[in-house]
Amino acid sequence: MGDTVRNYAFGIDGVNLVKDPLKLGLSEATQLQNAEVVPDEARGGTAALMMRGGLAALNGSALAGSVTGIFGWPLKTTFTRTLYAALQSADADLFRTSTNGSTWASTSTPALLAVNTKYADEANERAARRMVSFRSFVLYAGDGYTQDTDDPIITLYDGSASVTVASIKFGPSSNASPPFAITDMLTANGKVYFAIHDPGGTAPNISGRVLSLDLDSGKISQIANSFGGGTGEVAGGAPSALAFYNGQLWVGLNTGNTTNAIGKIVRCYPDVDTTWTSDVANLVQSISSLGVFKGNLFAGTYSSVSTGAQIYERSATAGTWTSRFTSGGGAAGNGHIKPLFVFEGSLYAVEYHATTPIIHVKSSSDGTTWATDRDLDGSDSAVADNFPGQMVILSSKLYLVMRSTTVSATNGFVMERTAGGTWTKRDTDNFSGPISVLVQRTA
Repeated sequence: MGDTVRNYAFGIDGVNLVKDPLKLGLSEATQLQNAEVVPDEARGGTAALMMRGGLAALNGSALAGSVTGIFGWPLKTTFTRTLYAALQSADADLFRTSTNGSTWASTSTPALLAVNTKYADEANERAARRMVSFRSFVLYAGDGYTQDTDDPIITLYDGSASVTVASIKFGPSSNASPPFAITDMLTANGKVYFAIHDPGGTAPNISGRVLSLDLDSGKISQIANSFGGGTGEVAGGAPSALAFYNGQLWVGLNTGNTTNAIGKIVRCYPDVDTTWTSDVANLVQSISSLGVFKGNLFAGTYSSVSTGAQIYERSATAGTWTSRFTSGGGAAGNGHIKPLFVFEGSLYAVEYHATTPIIHVKSSSDGTTWATDRDLDGSDSAVADNFPGQMVILSSKLYLVMRSTTVSATNGFVMERTAGGTWTKRDTDNFSGPISVLVQRTA
């Protein structure tokens, strides 16, 4: 099976009633109802199909006579894209927002992001620093529950109101305790996928699950079997990174310590397979990120005892994994590669050294040769107090948020990279690491 079809242009050329359906172009359709094409750079493509916003009255008073016919006339639809960067909940404001990347403002409109202790695992370095855009919403780990007592919640924000859409139930290896953390989030196939770290298990076989959320029905389902050391569970770590590739859901595992160089990645066909298939089980320690680039799957790792964090590439033809980059931080648990993100035909990664400290933004046009695109040093902030968060695209610009590791500090920041240009610091505050783009219809 080839790479995932990216049909962001589908529907742009409308409905074609003349051609044989087998001869239609990739941007044509035979039927379309209650849908419209929305150009959306934030989703990594030129456009995507979205459900229409419904019908509205065009006139406020009765027409002078009977309506005998009506014809369609295309009207321009405008969409506003807003960056939402989450702050530590100890901060007075909950989010910082921007529509252009340059001018930022604080807002308390979205419901509270979960405090660090509520969505962090026992290591406290794999805290849920994820937020995803889905349709015209953003979803994230909410704060409206009692830690270690209630089920953690998922919050949806639509630009005006926040609502709890789901709660994460106890897992089979949870020792009657709620989950530690949401370690990654992914949107694919019209669903939202969550990587969950549960209590239970002993390193390297710590516990976790992968869940899916169907927003239309509100149903949460577990994907395949659980992770941990119990009967019928997958050994080798808890899920920490997600990717959708070759029609399958891929999961990178985290062993929970620095002494087990396992580096295991598993895969399955969601809603079909009941068990995970092991794809590789010997990469350097834990998997911290996954990304798809030029038809191949890439994985970033934490560093092991003697080797720096690495970037691996999986050959789509041979199914073999090859190391493409090794960081300079070789101490145990020192180096991280996270996140992996595609922008302007290149793959971007953040190389993080905890003890030095050093933060390099790396880029590669082929996945093999890597260069430092930007050094983040003392001129940007106190690097020791930062940890890389997410990357997103807004209006052909790349944004990286650096998480503040000190609650209530204002040493986190957002960096902007212009297309074919340079990096510029755009905002500084007590960021917690998640950043997303909210797309809203404005006209």
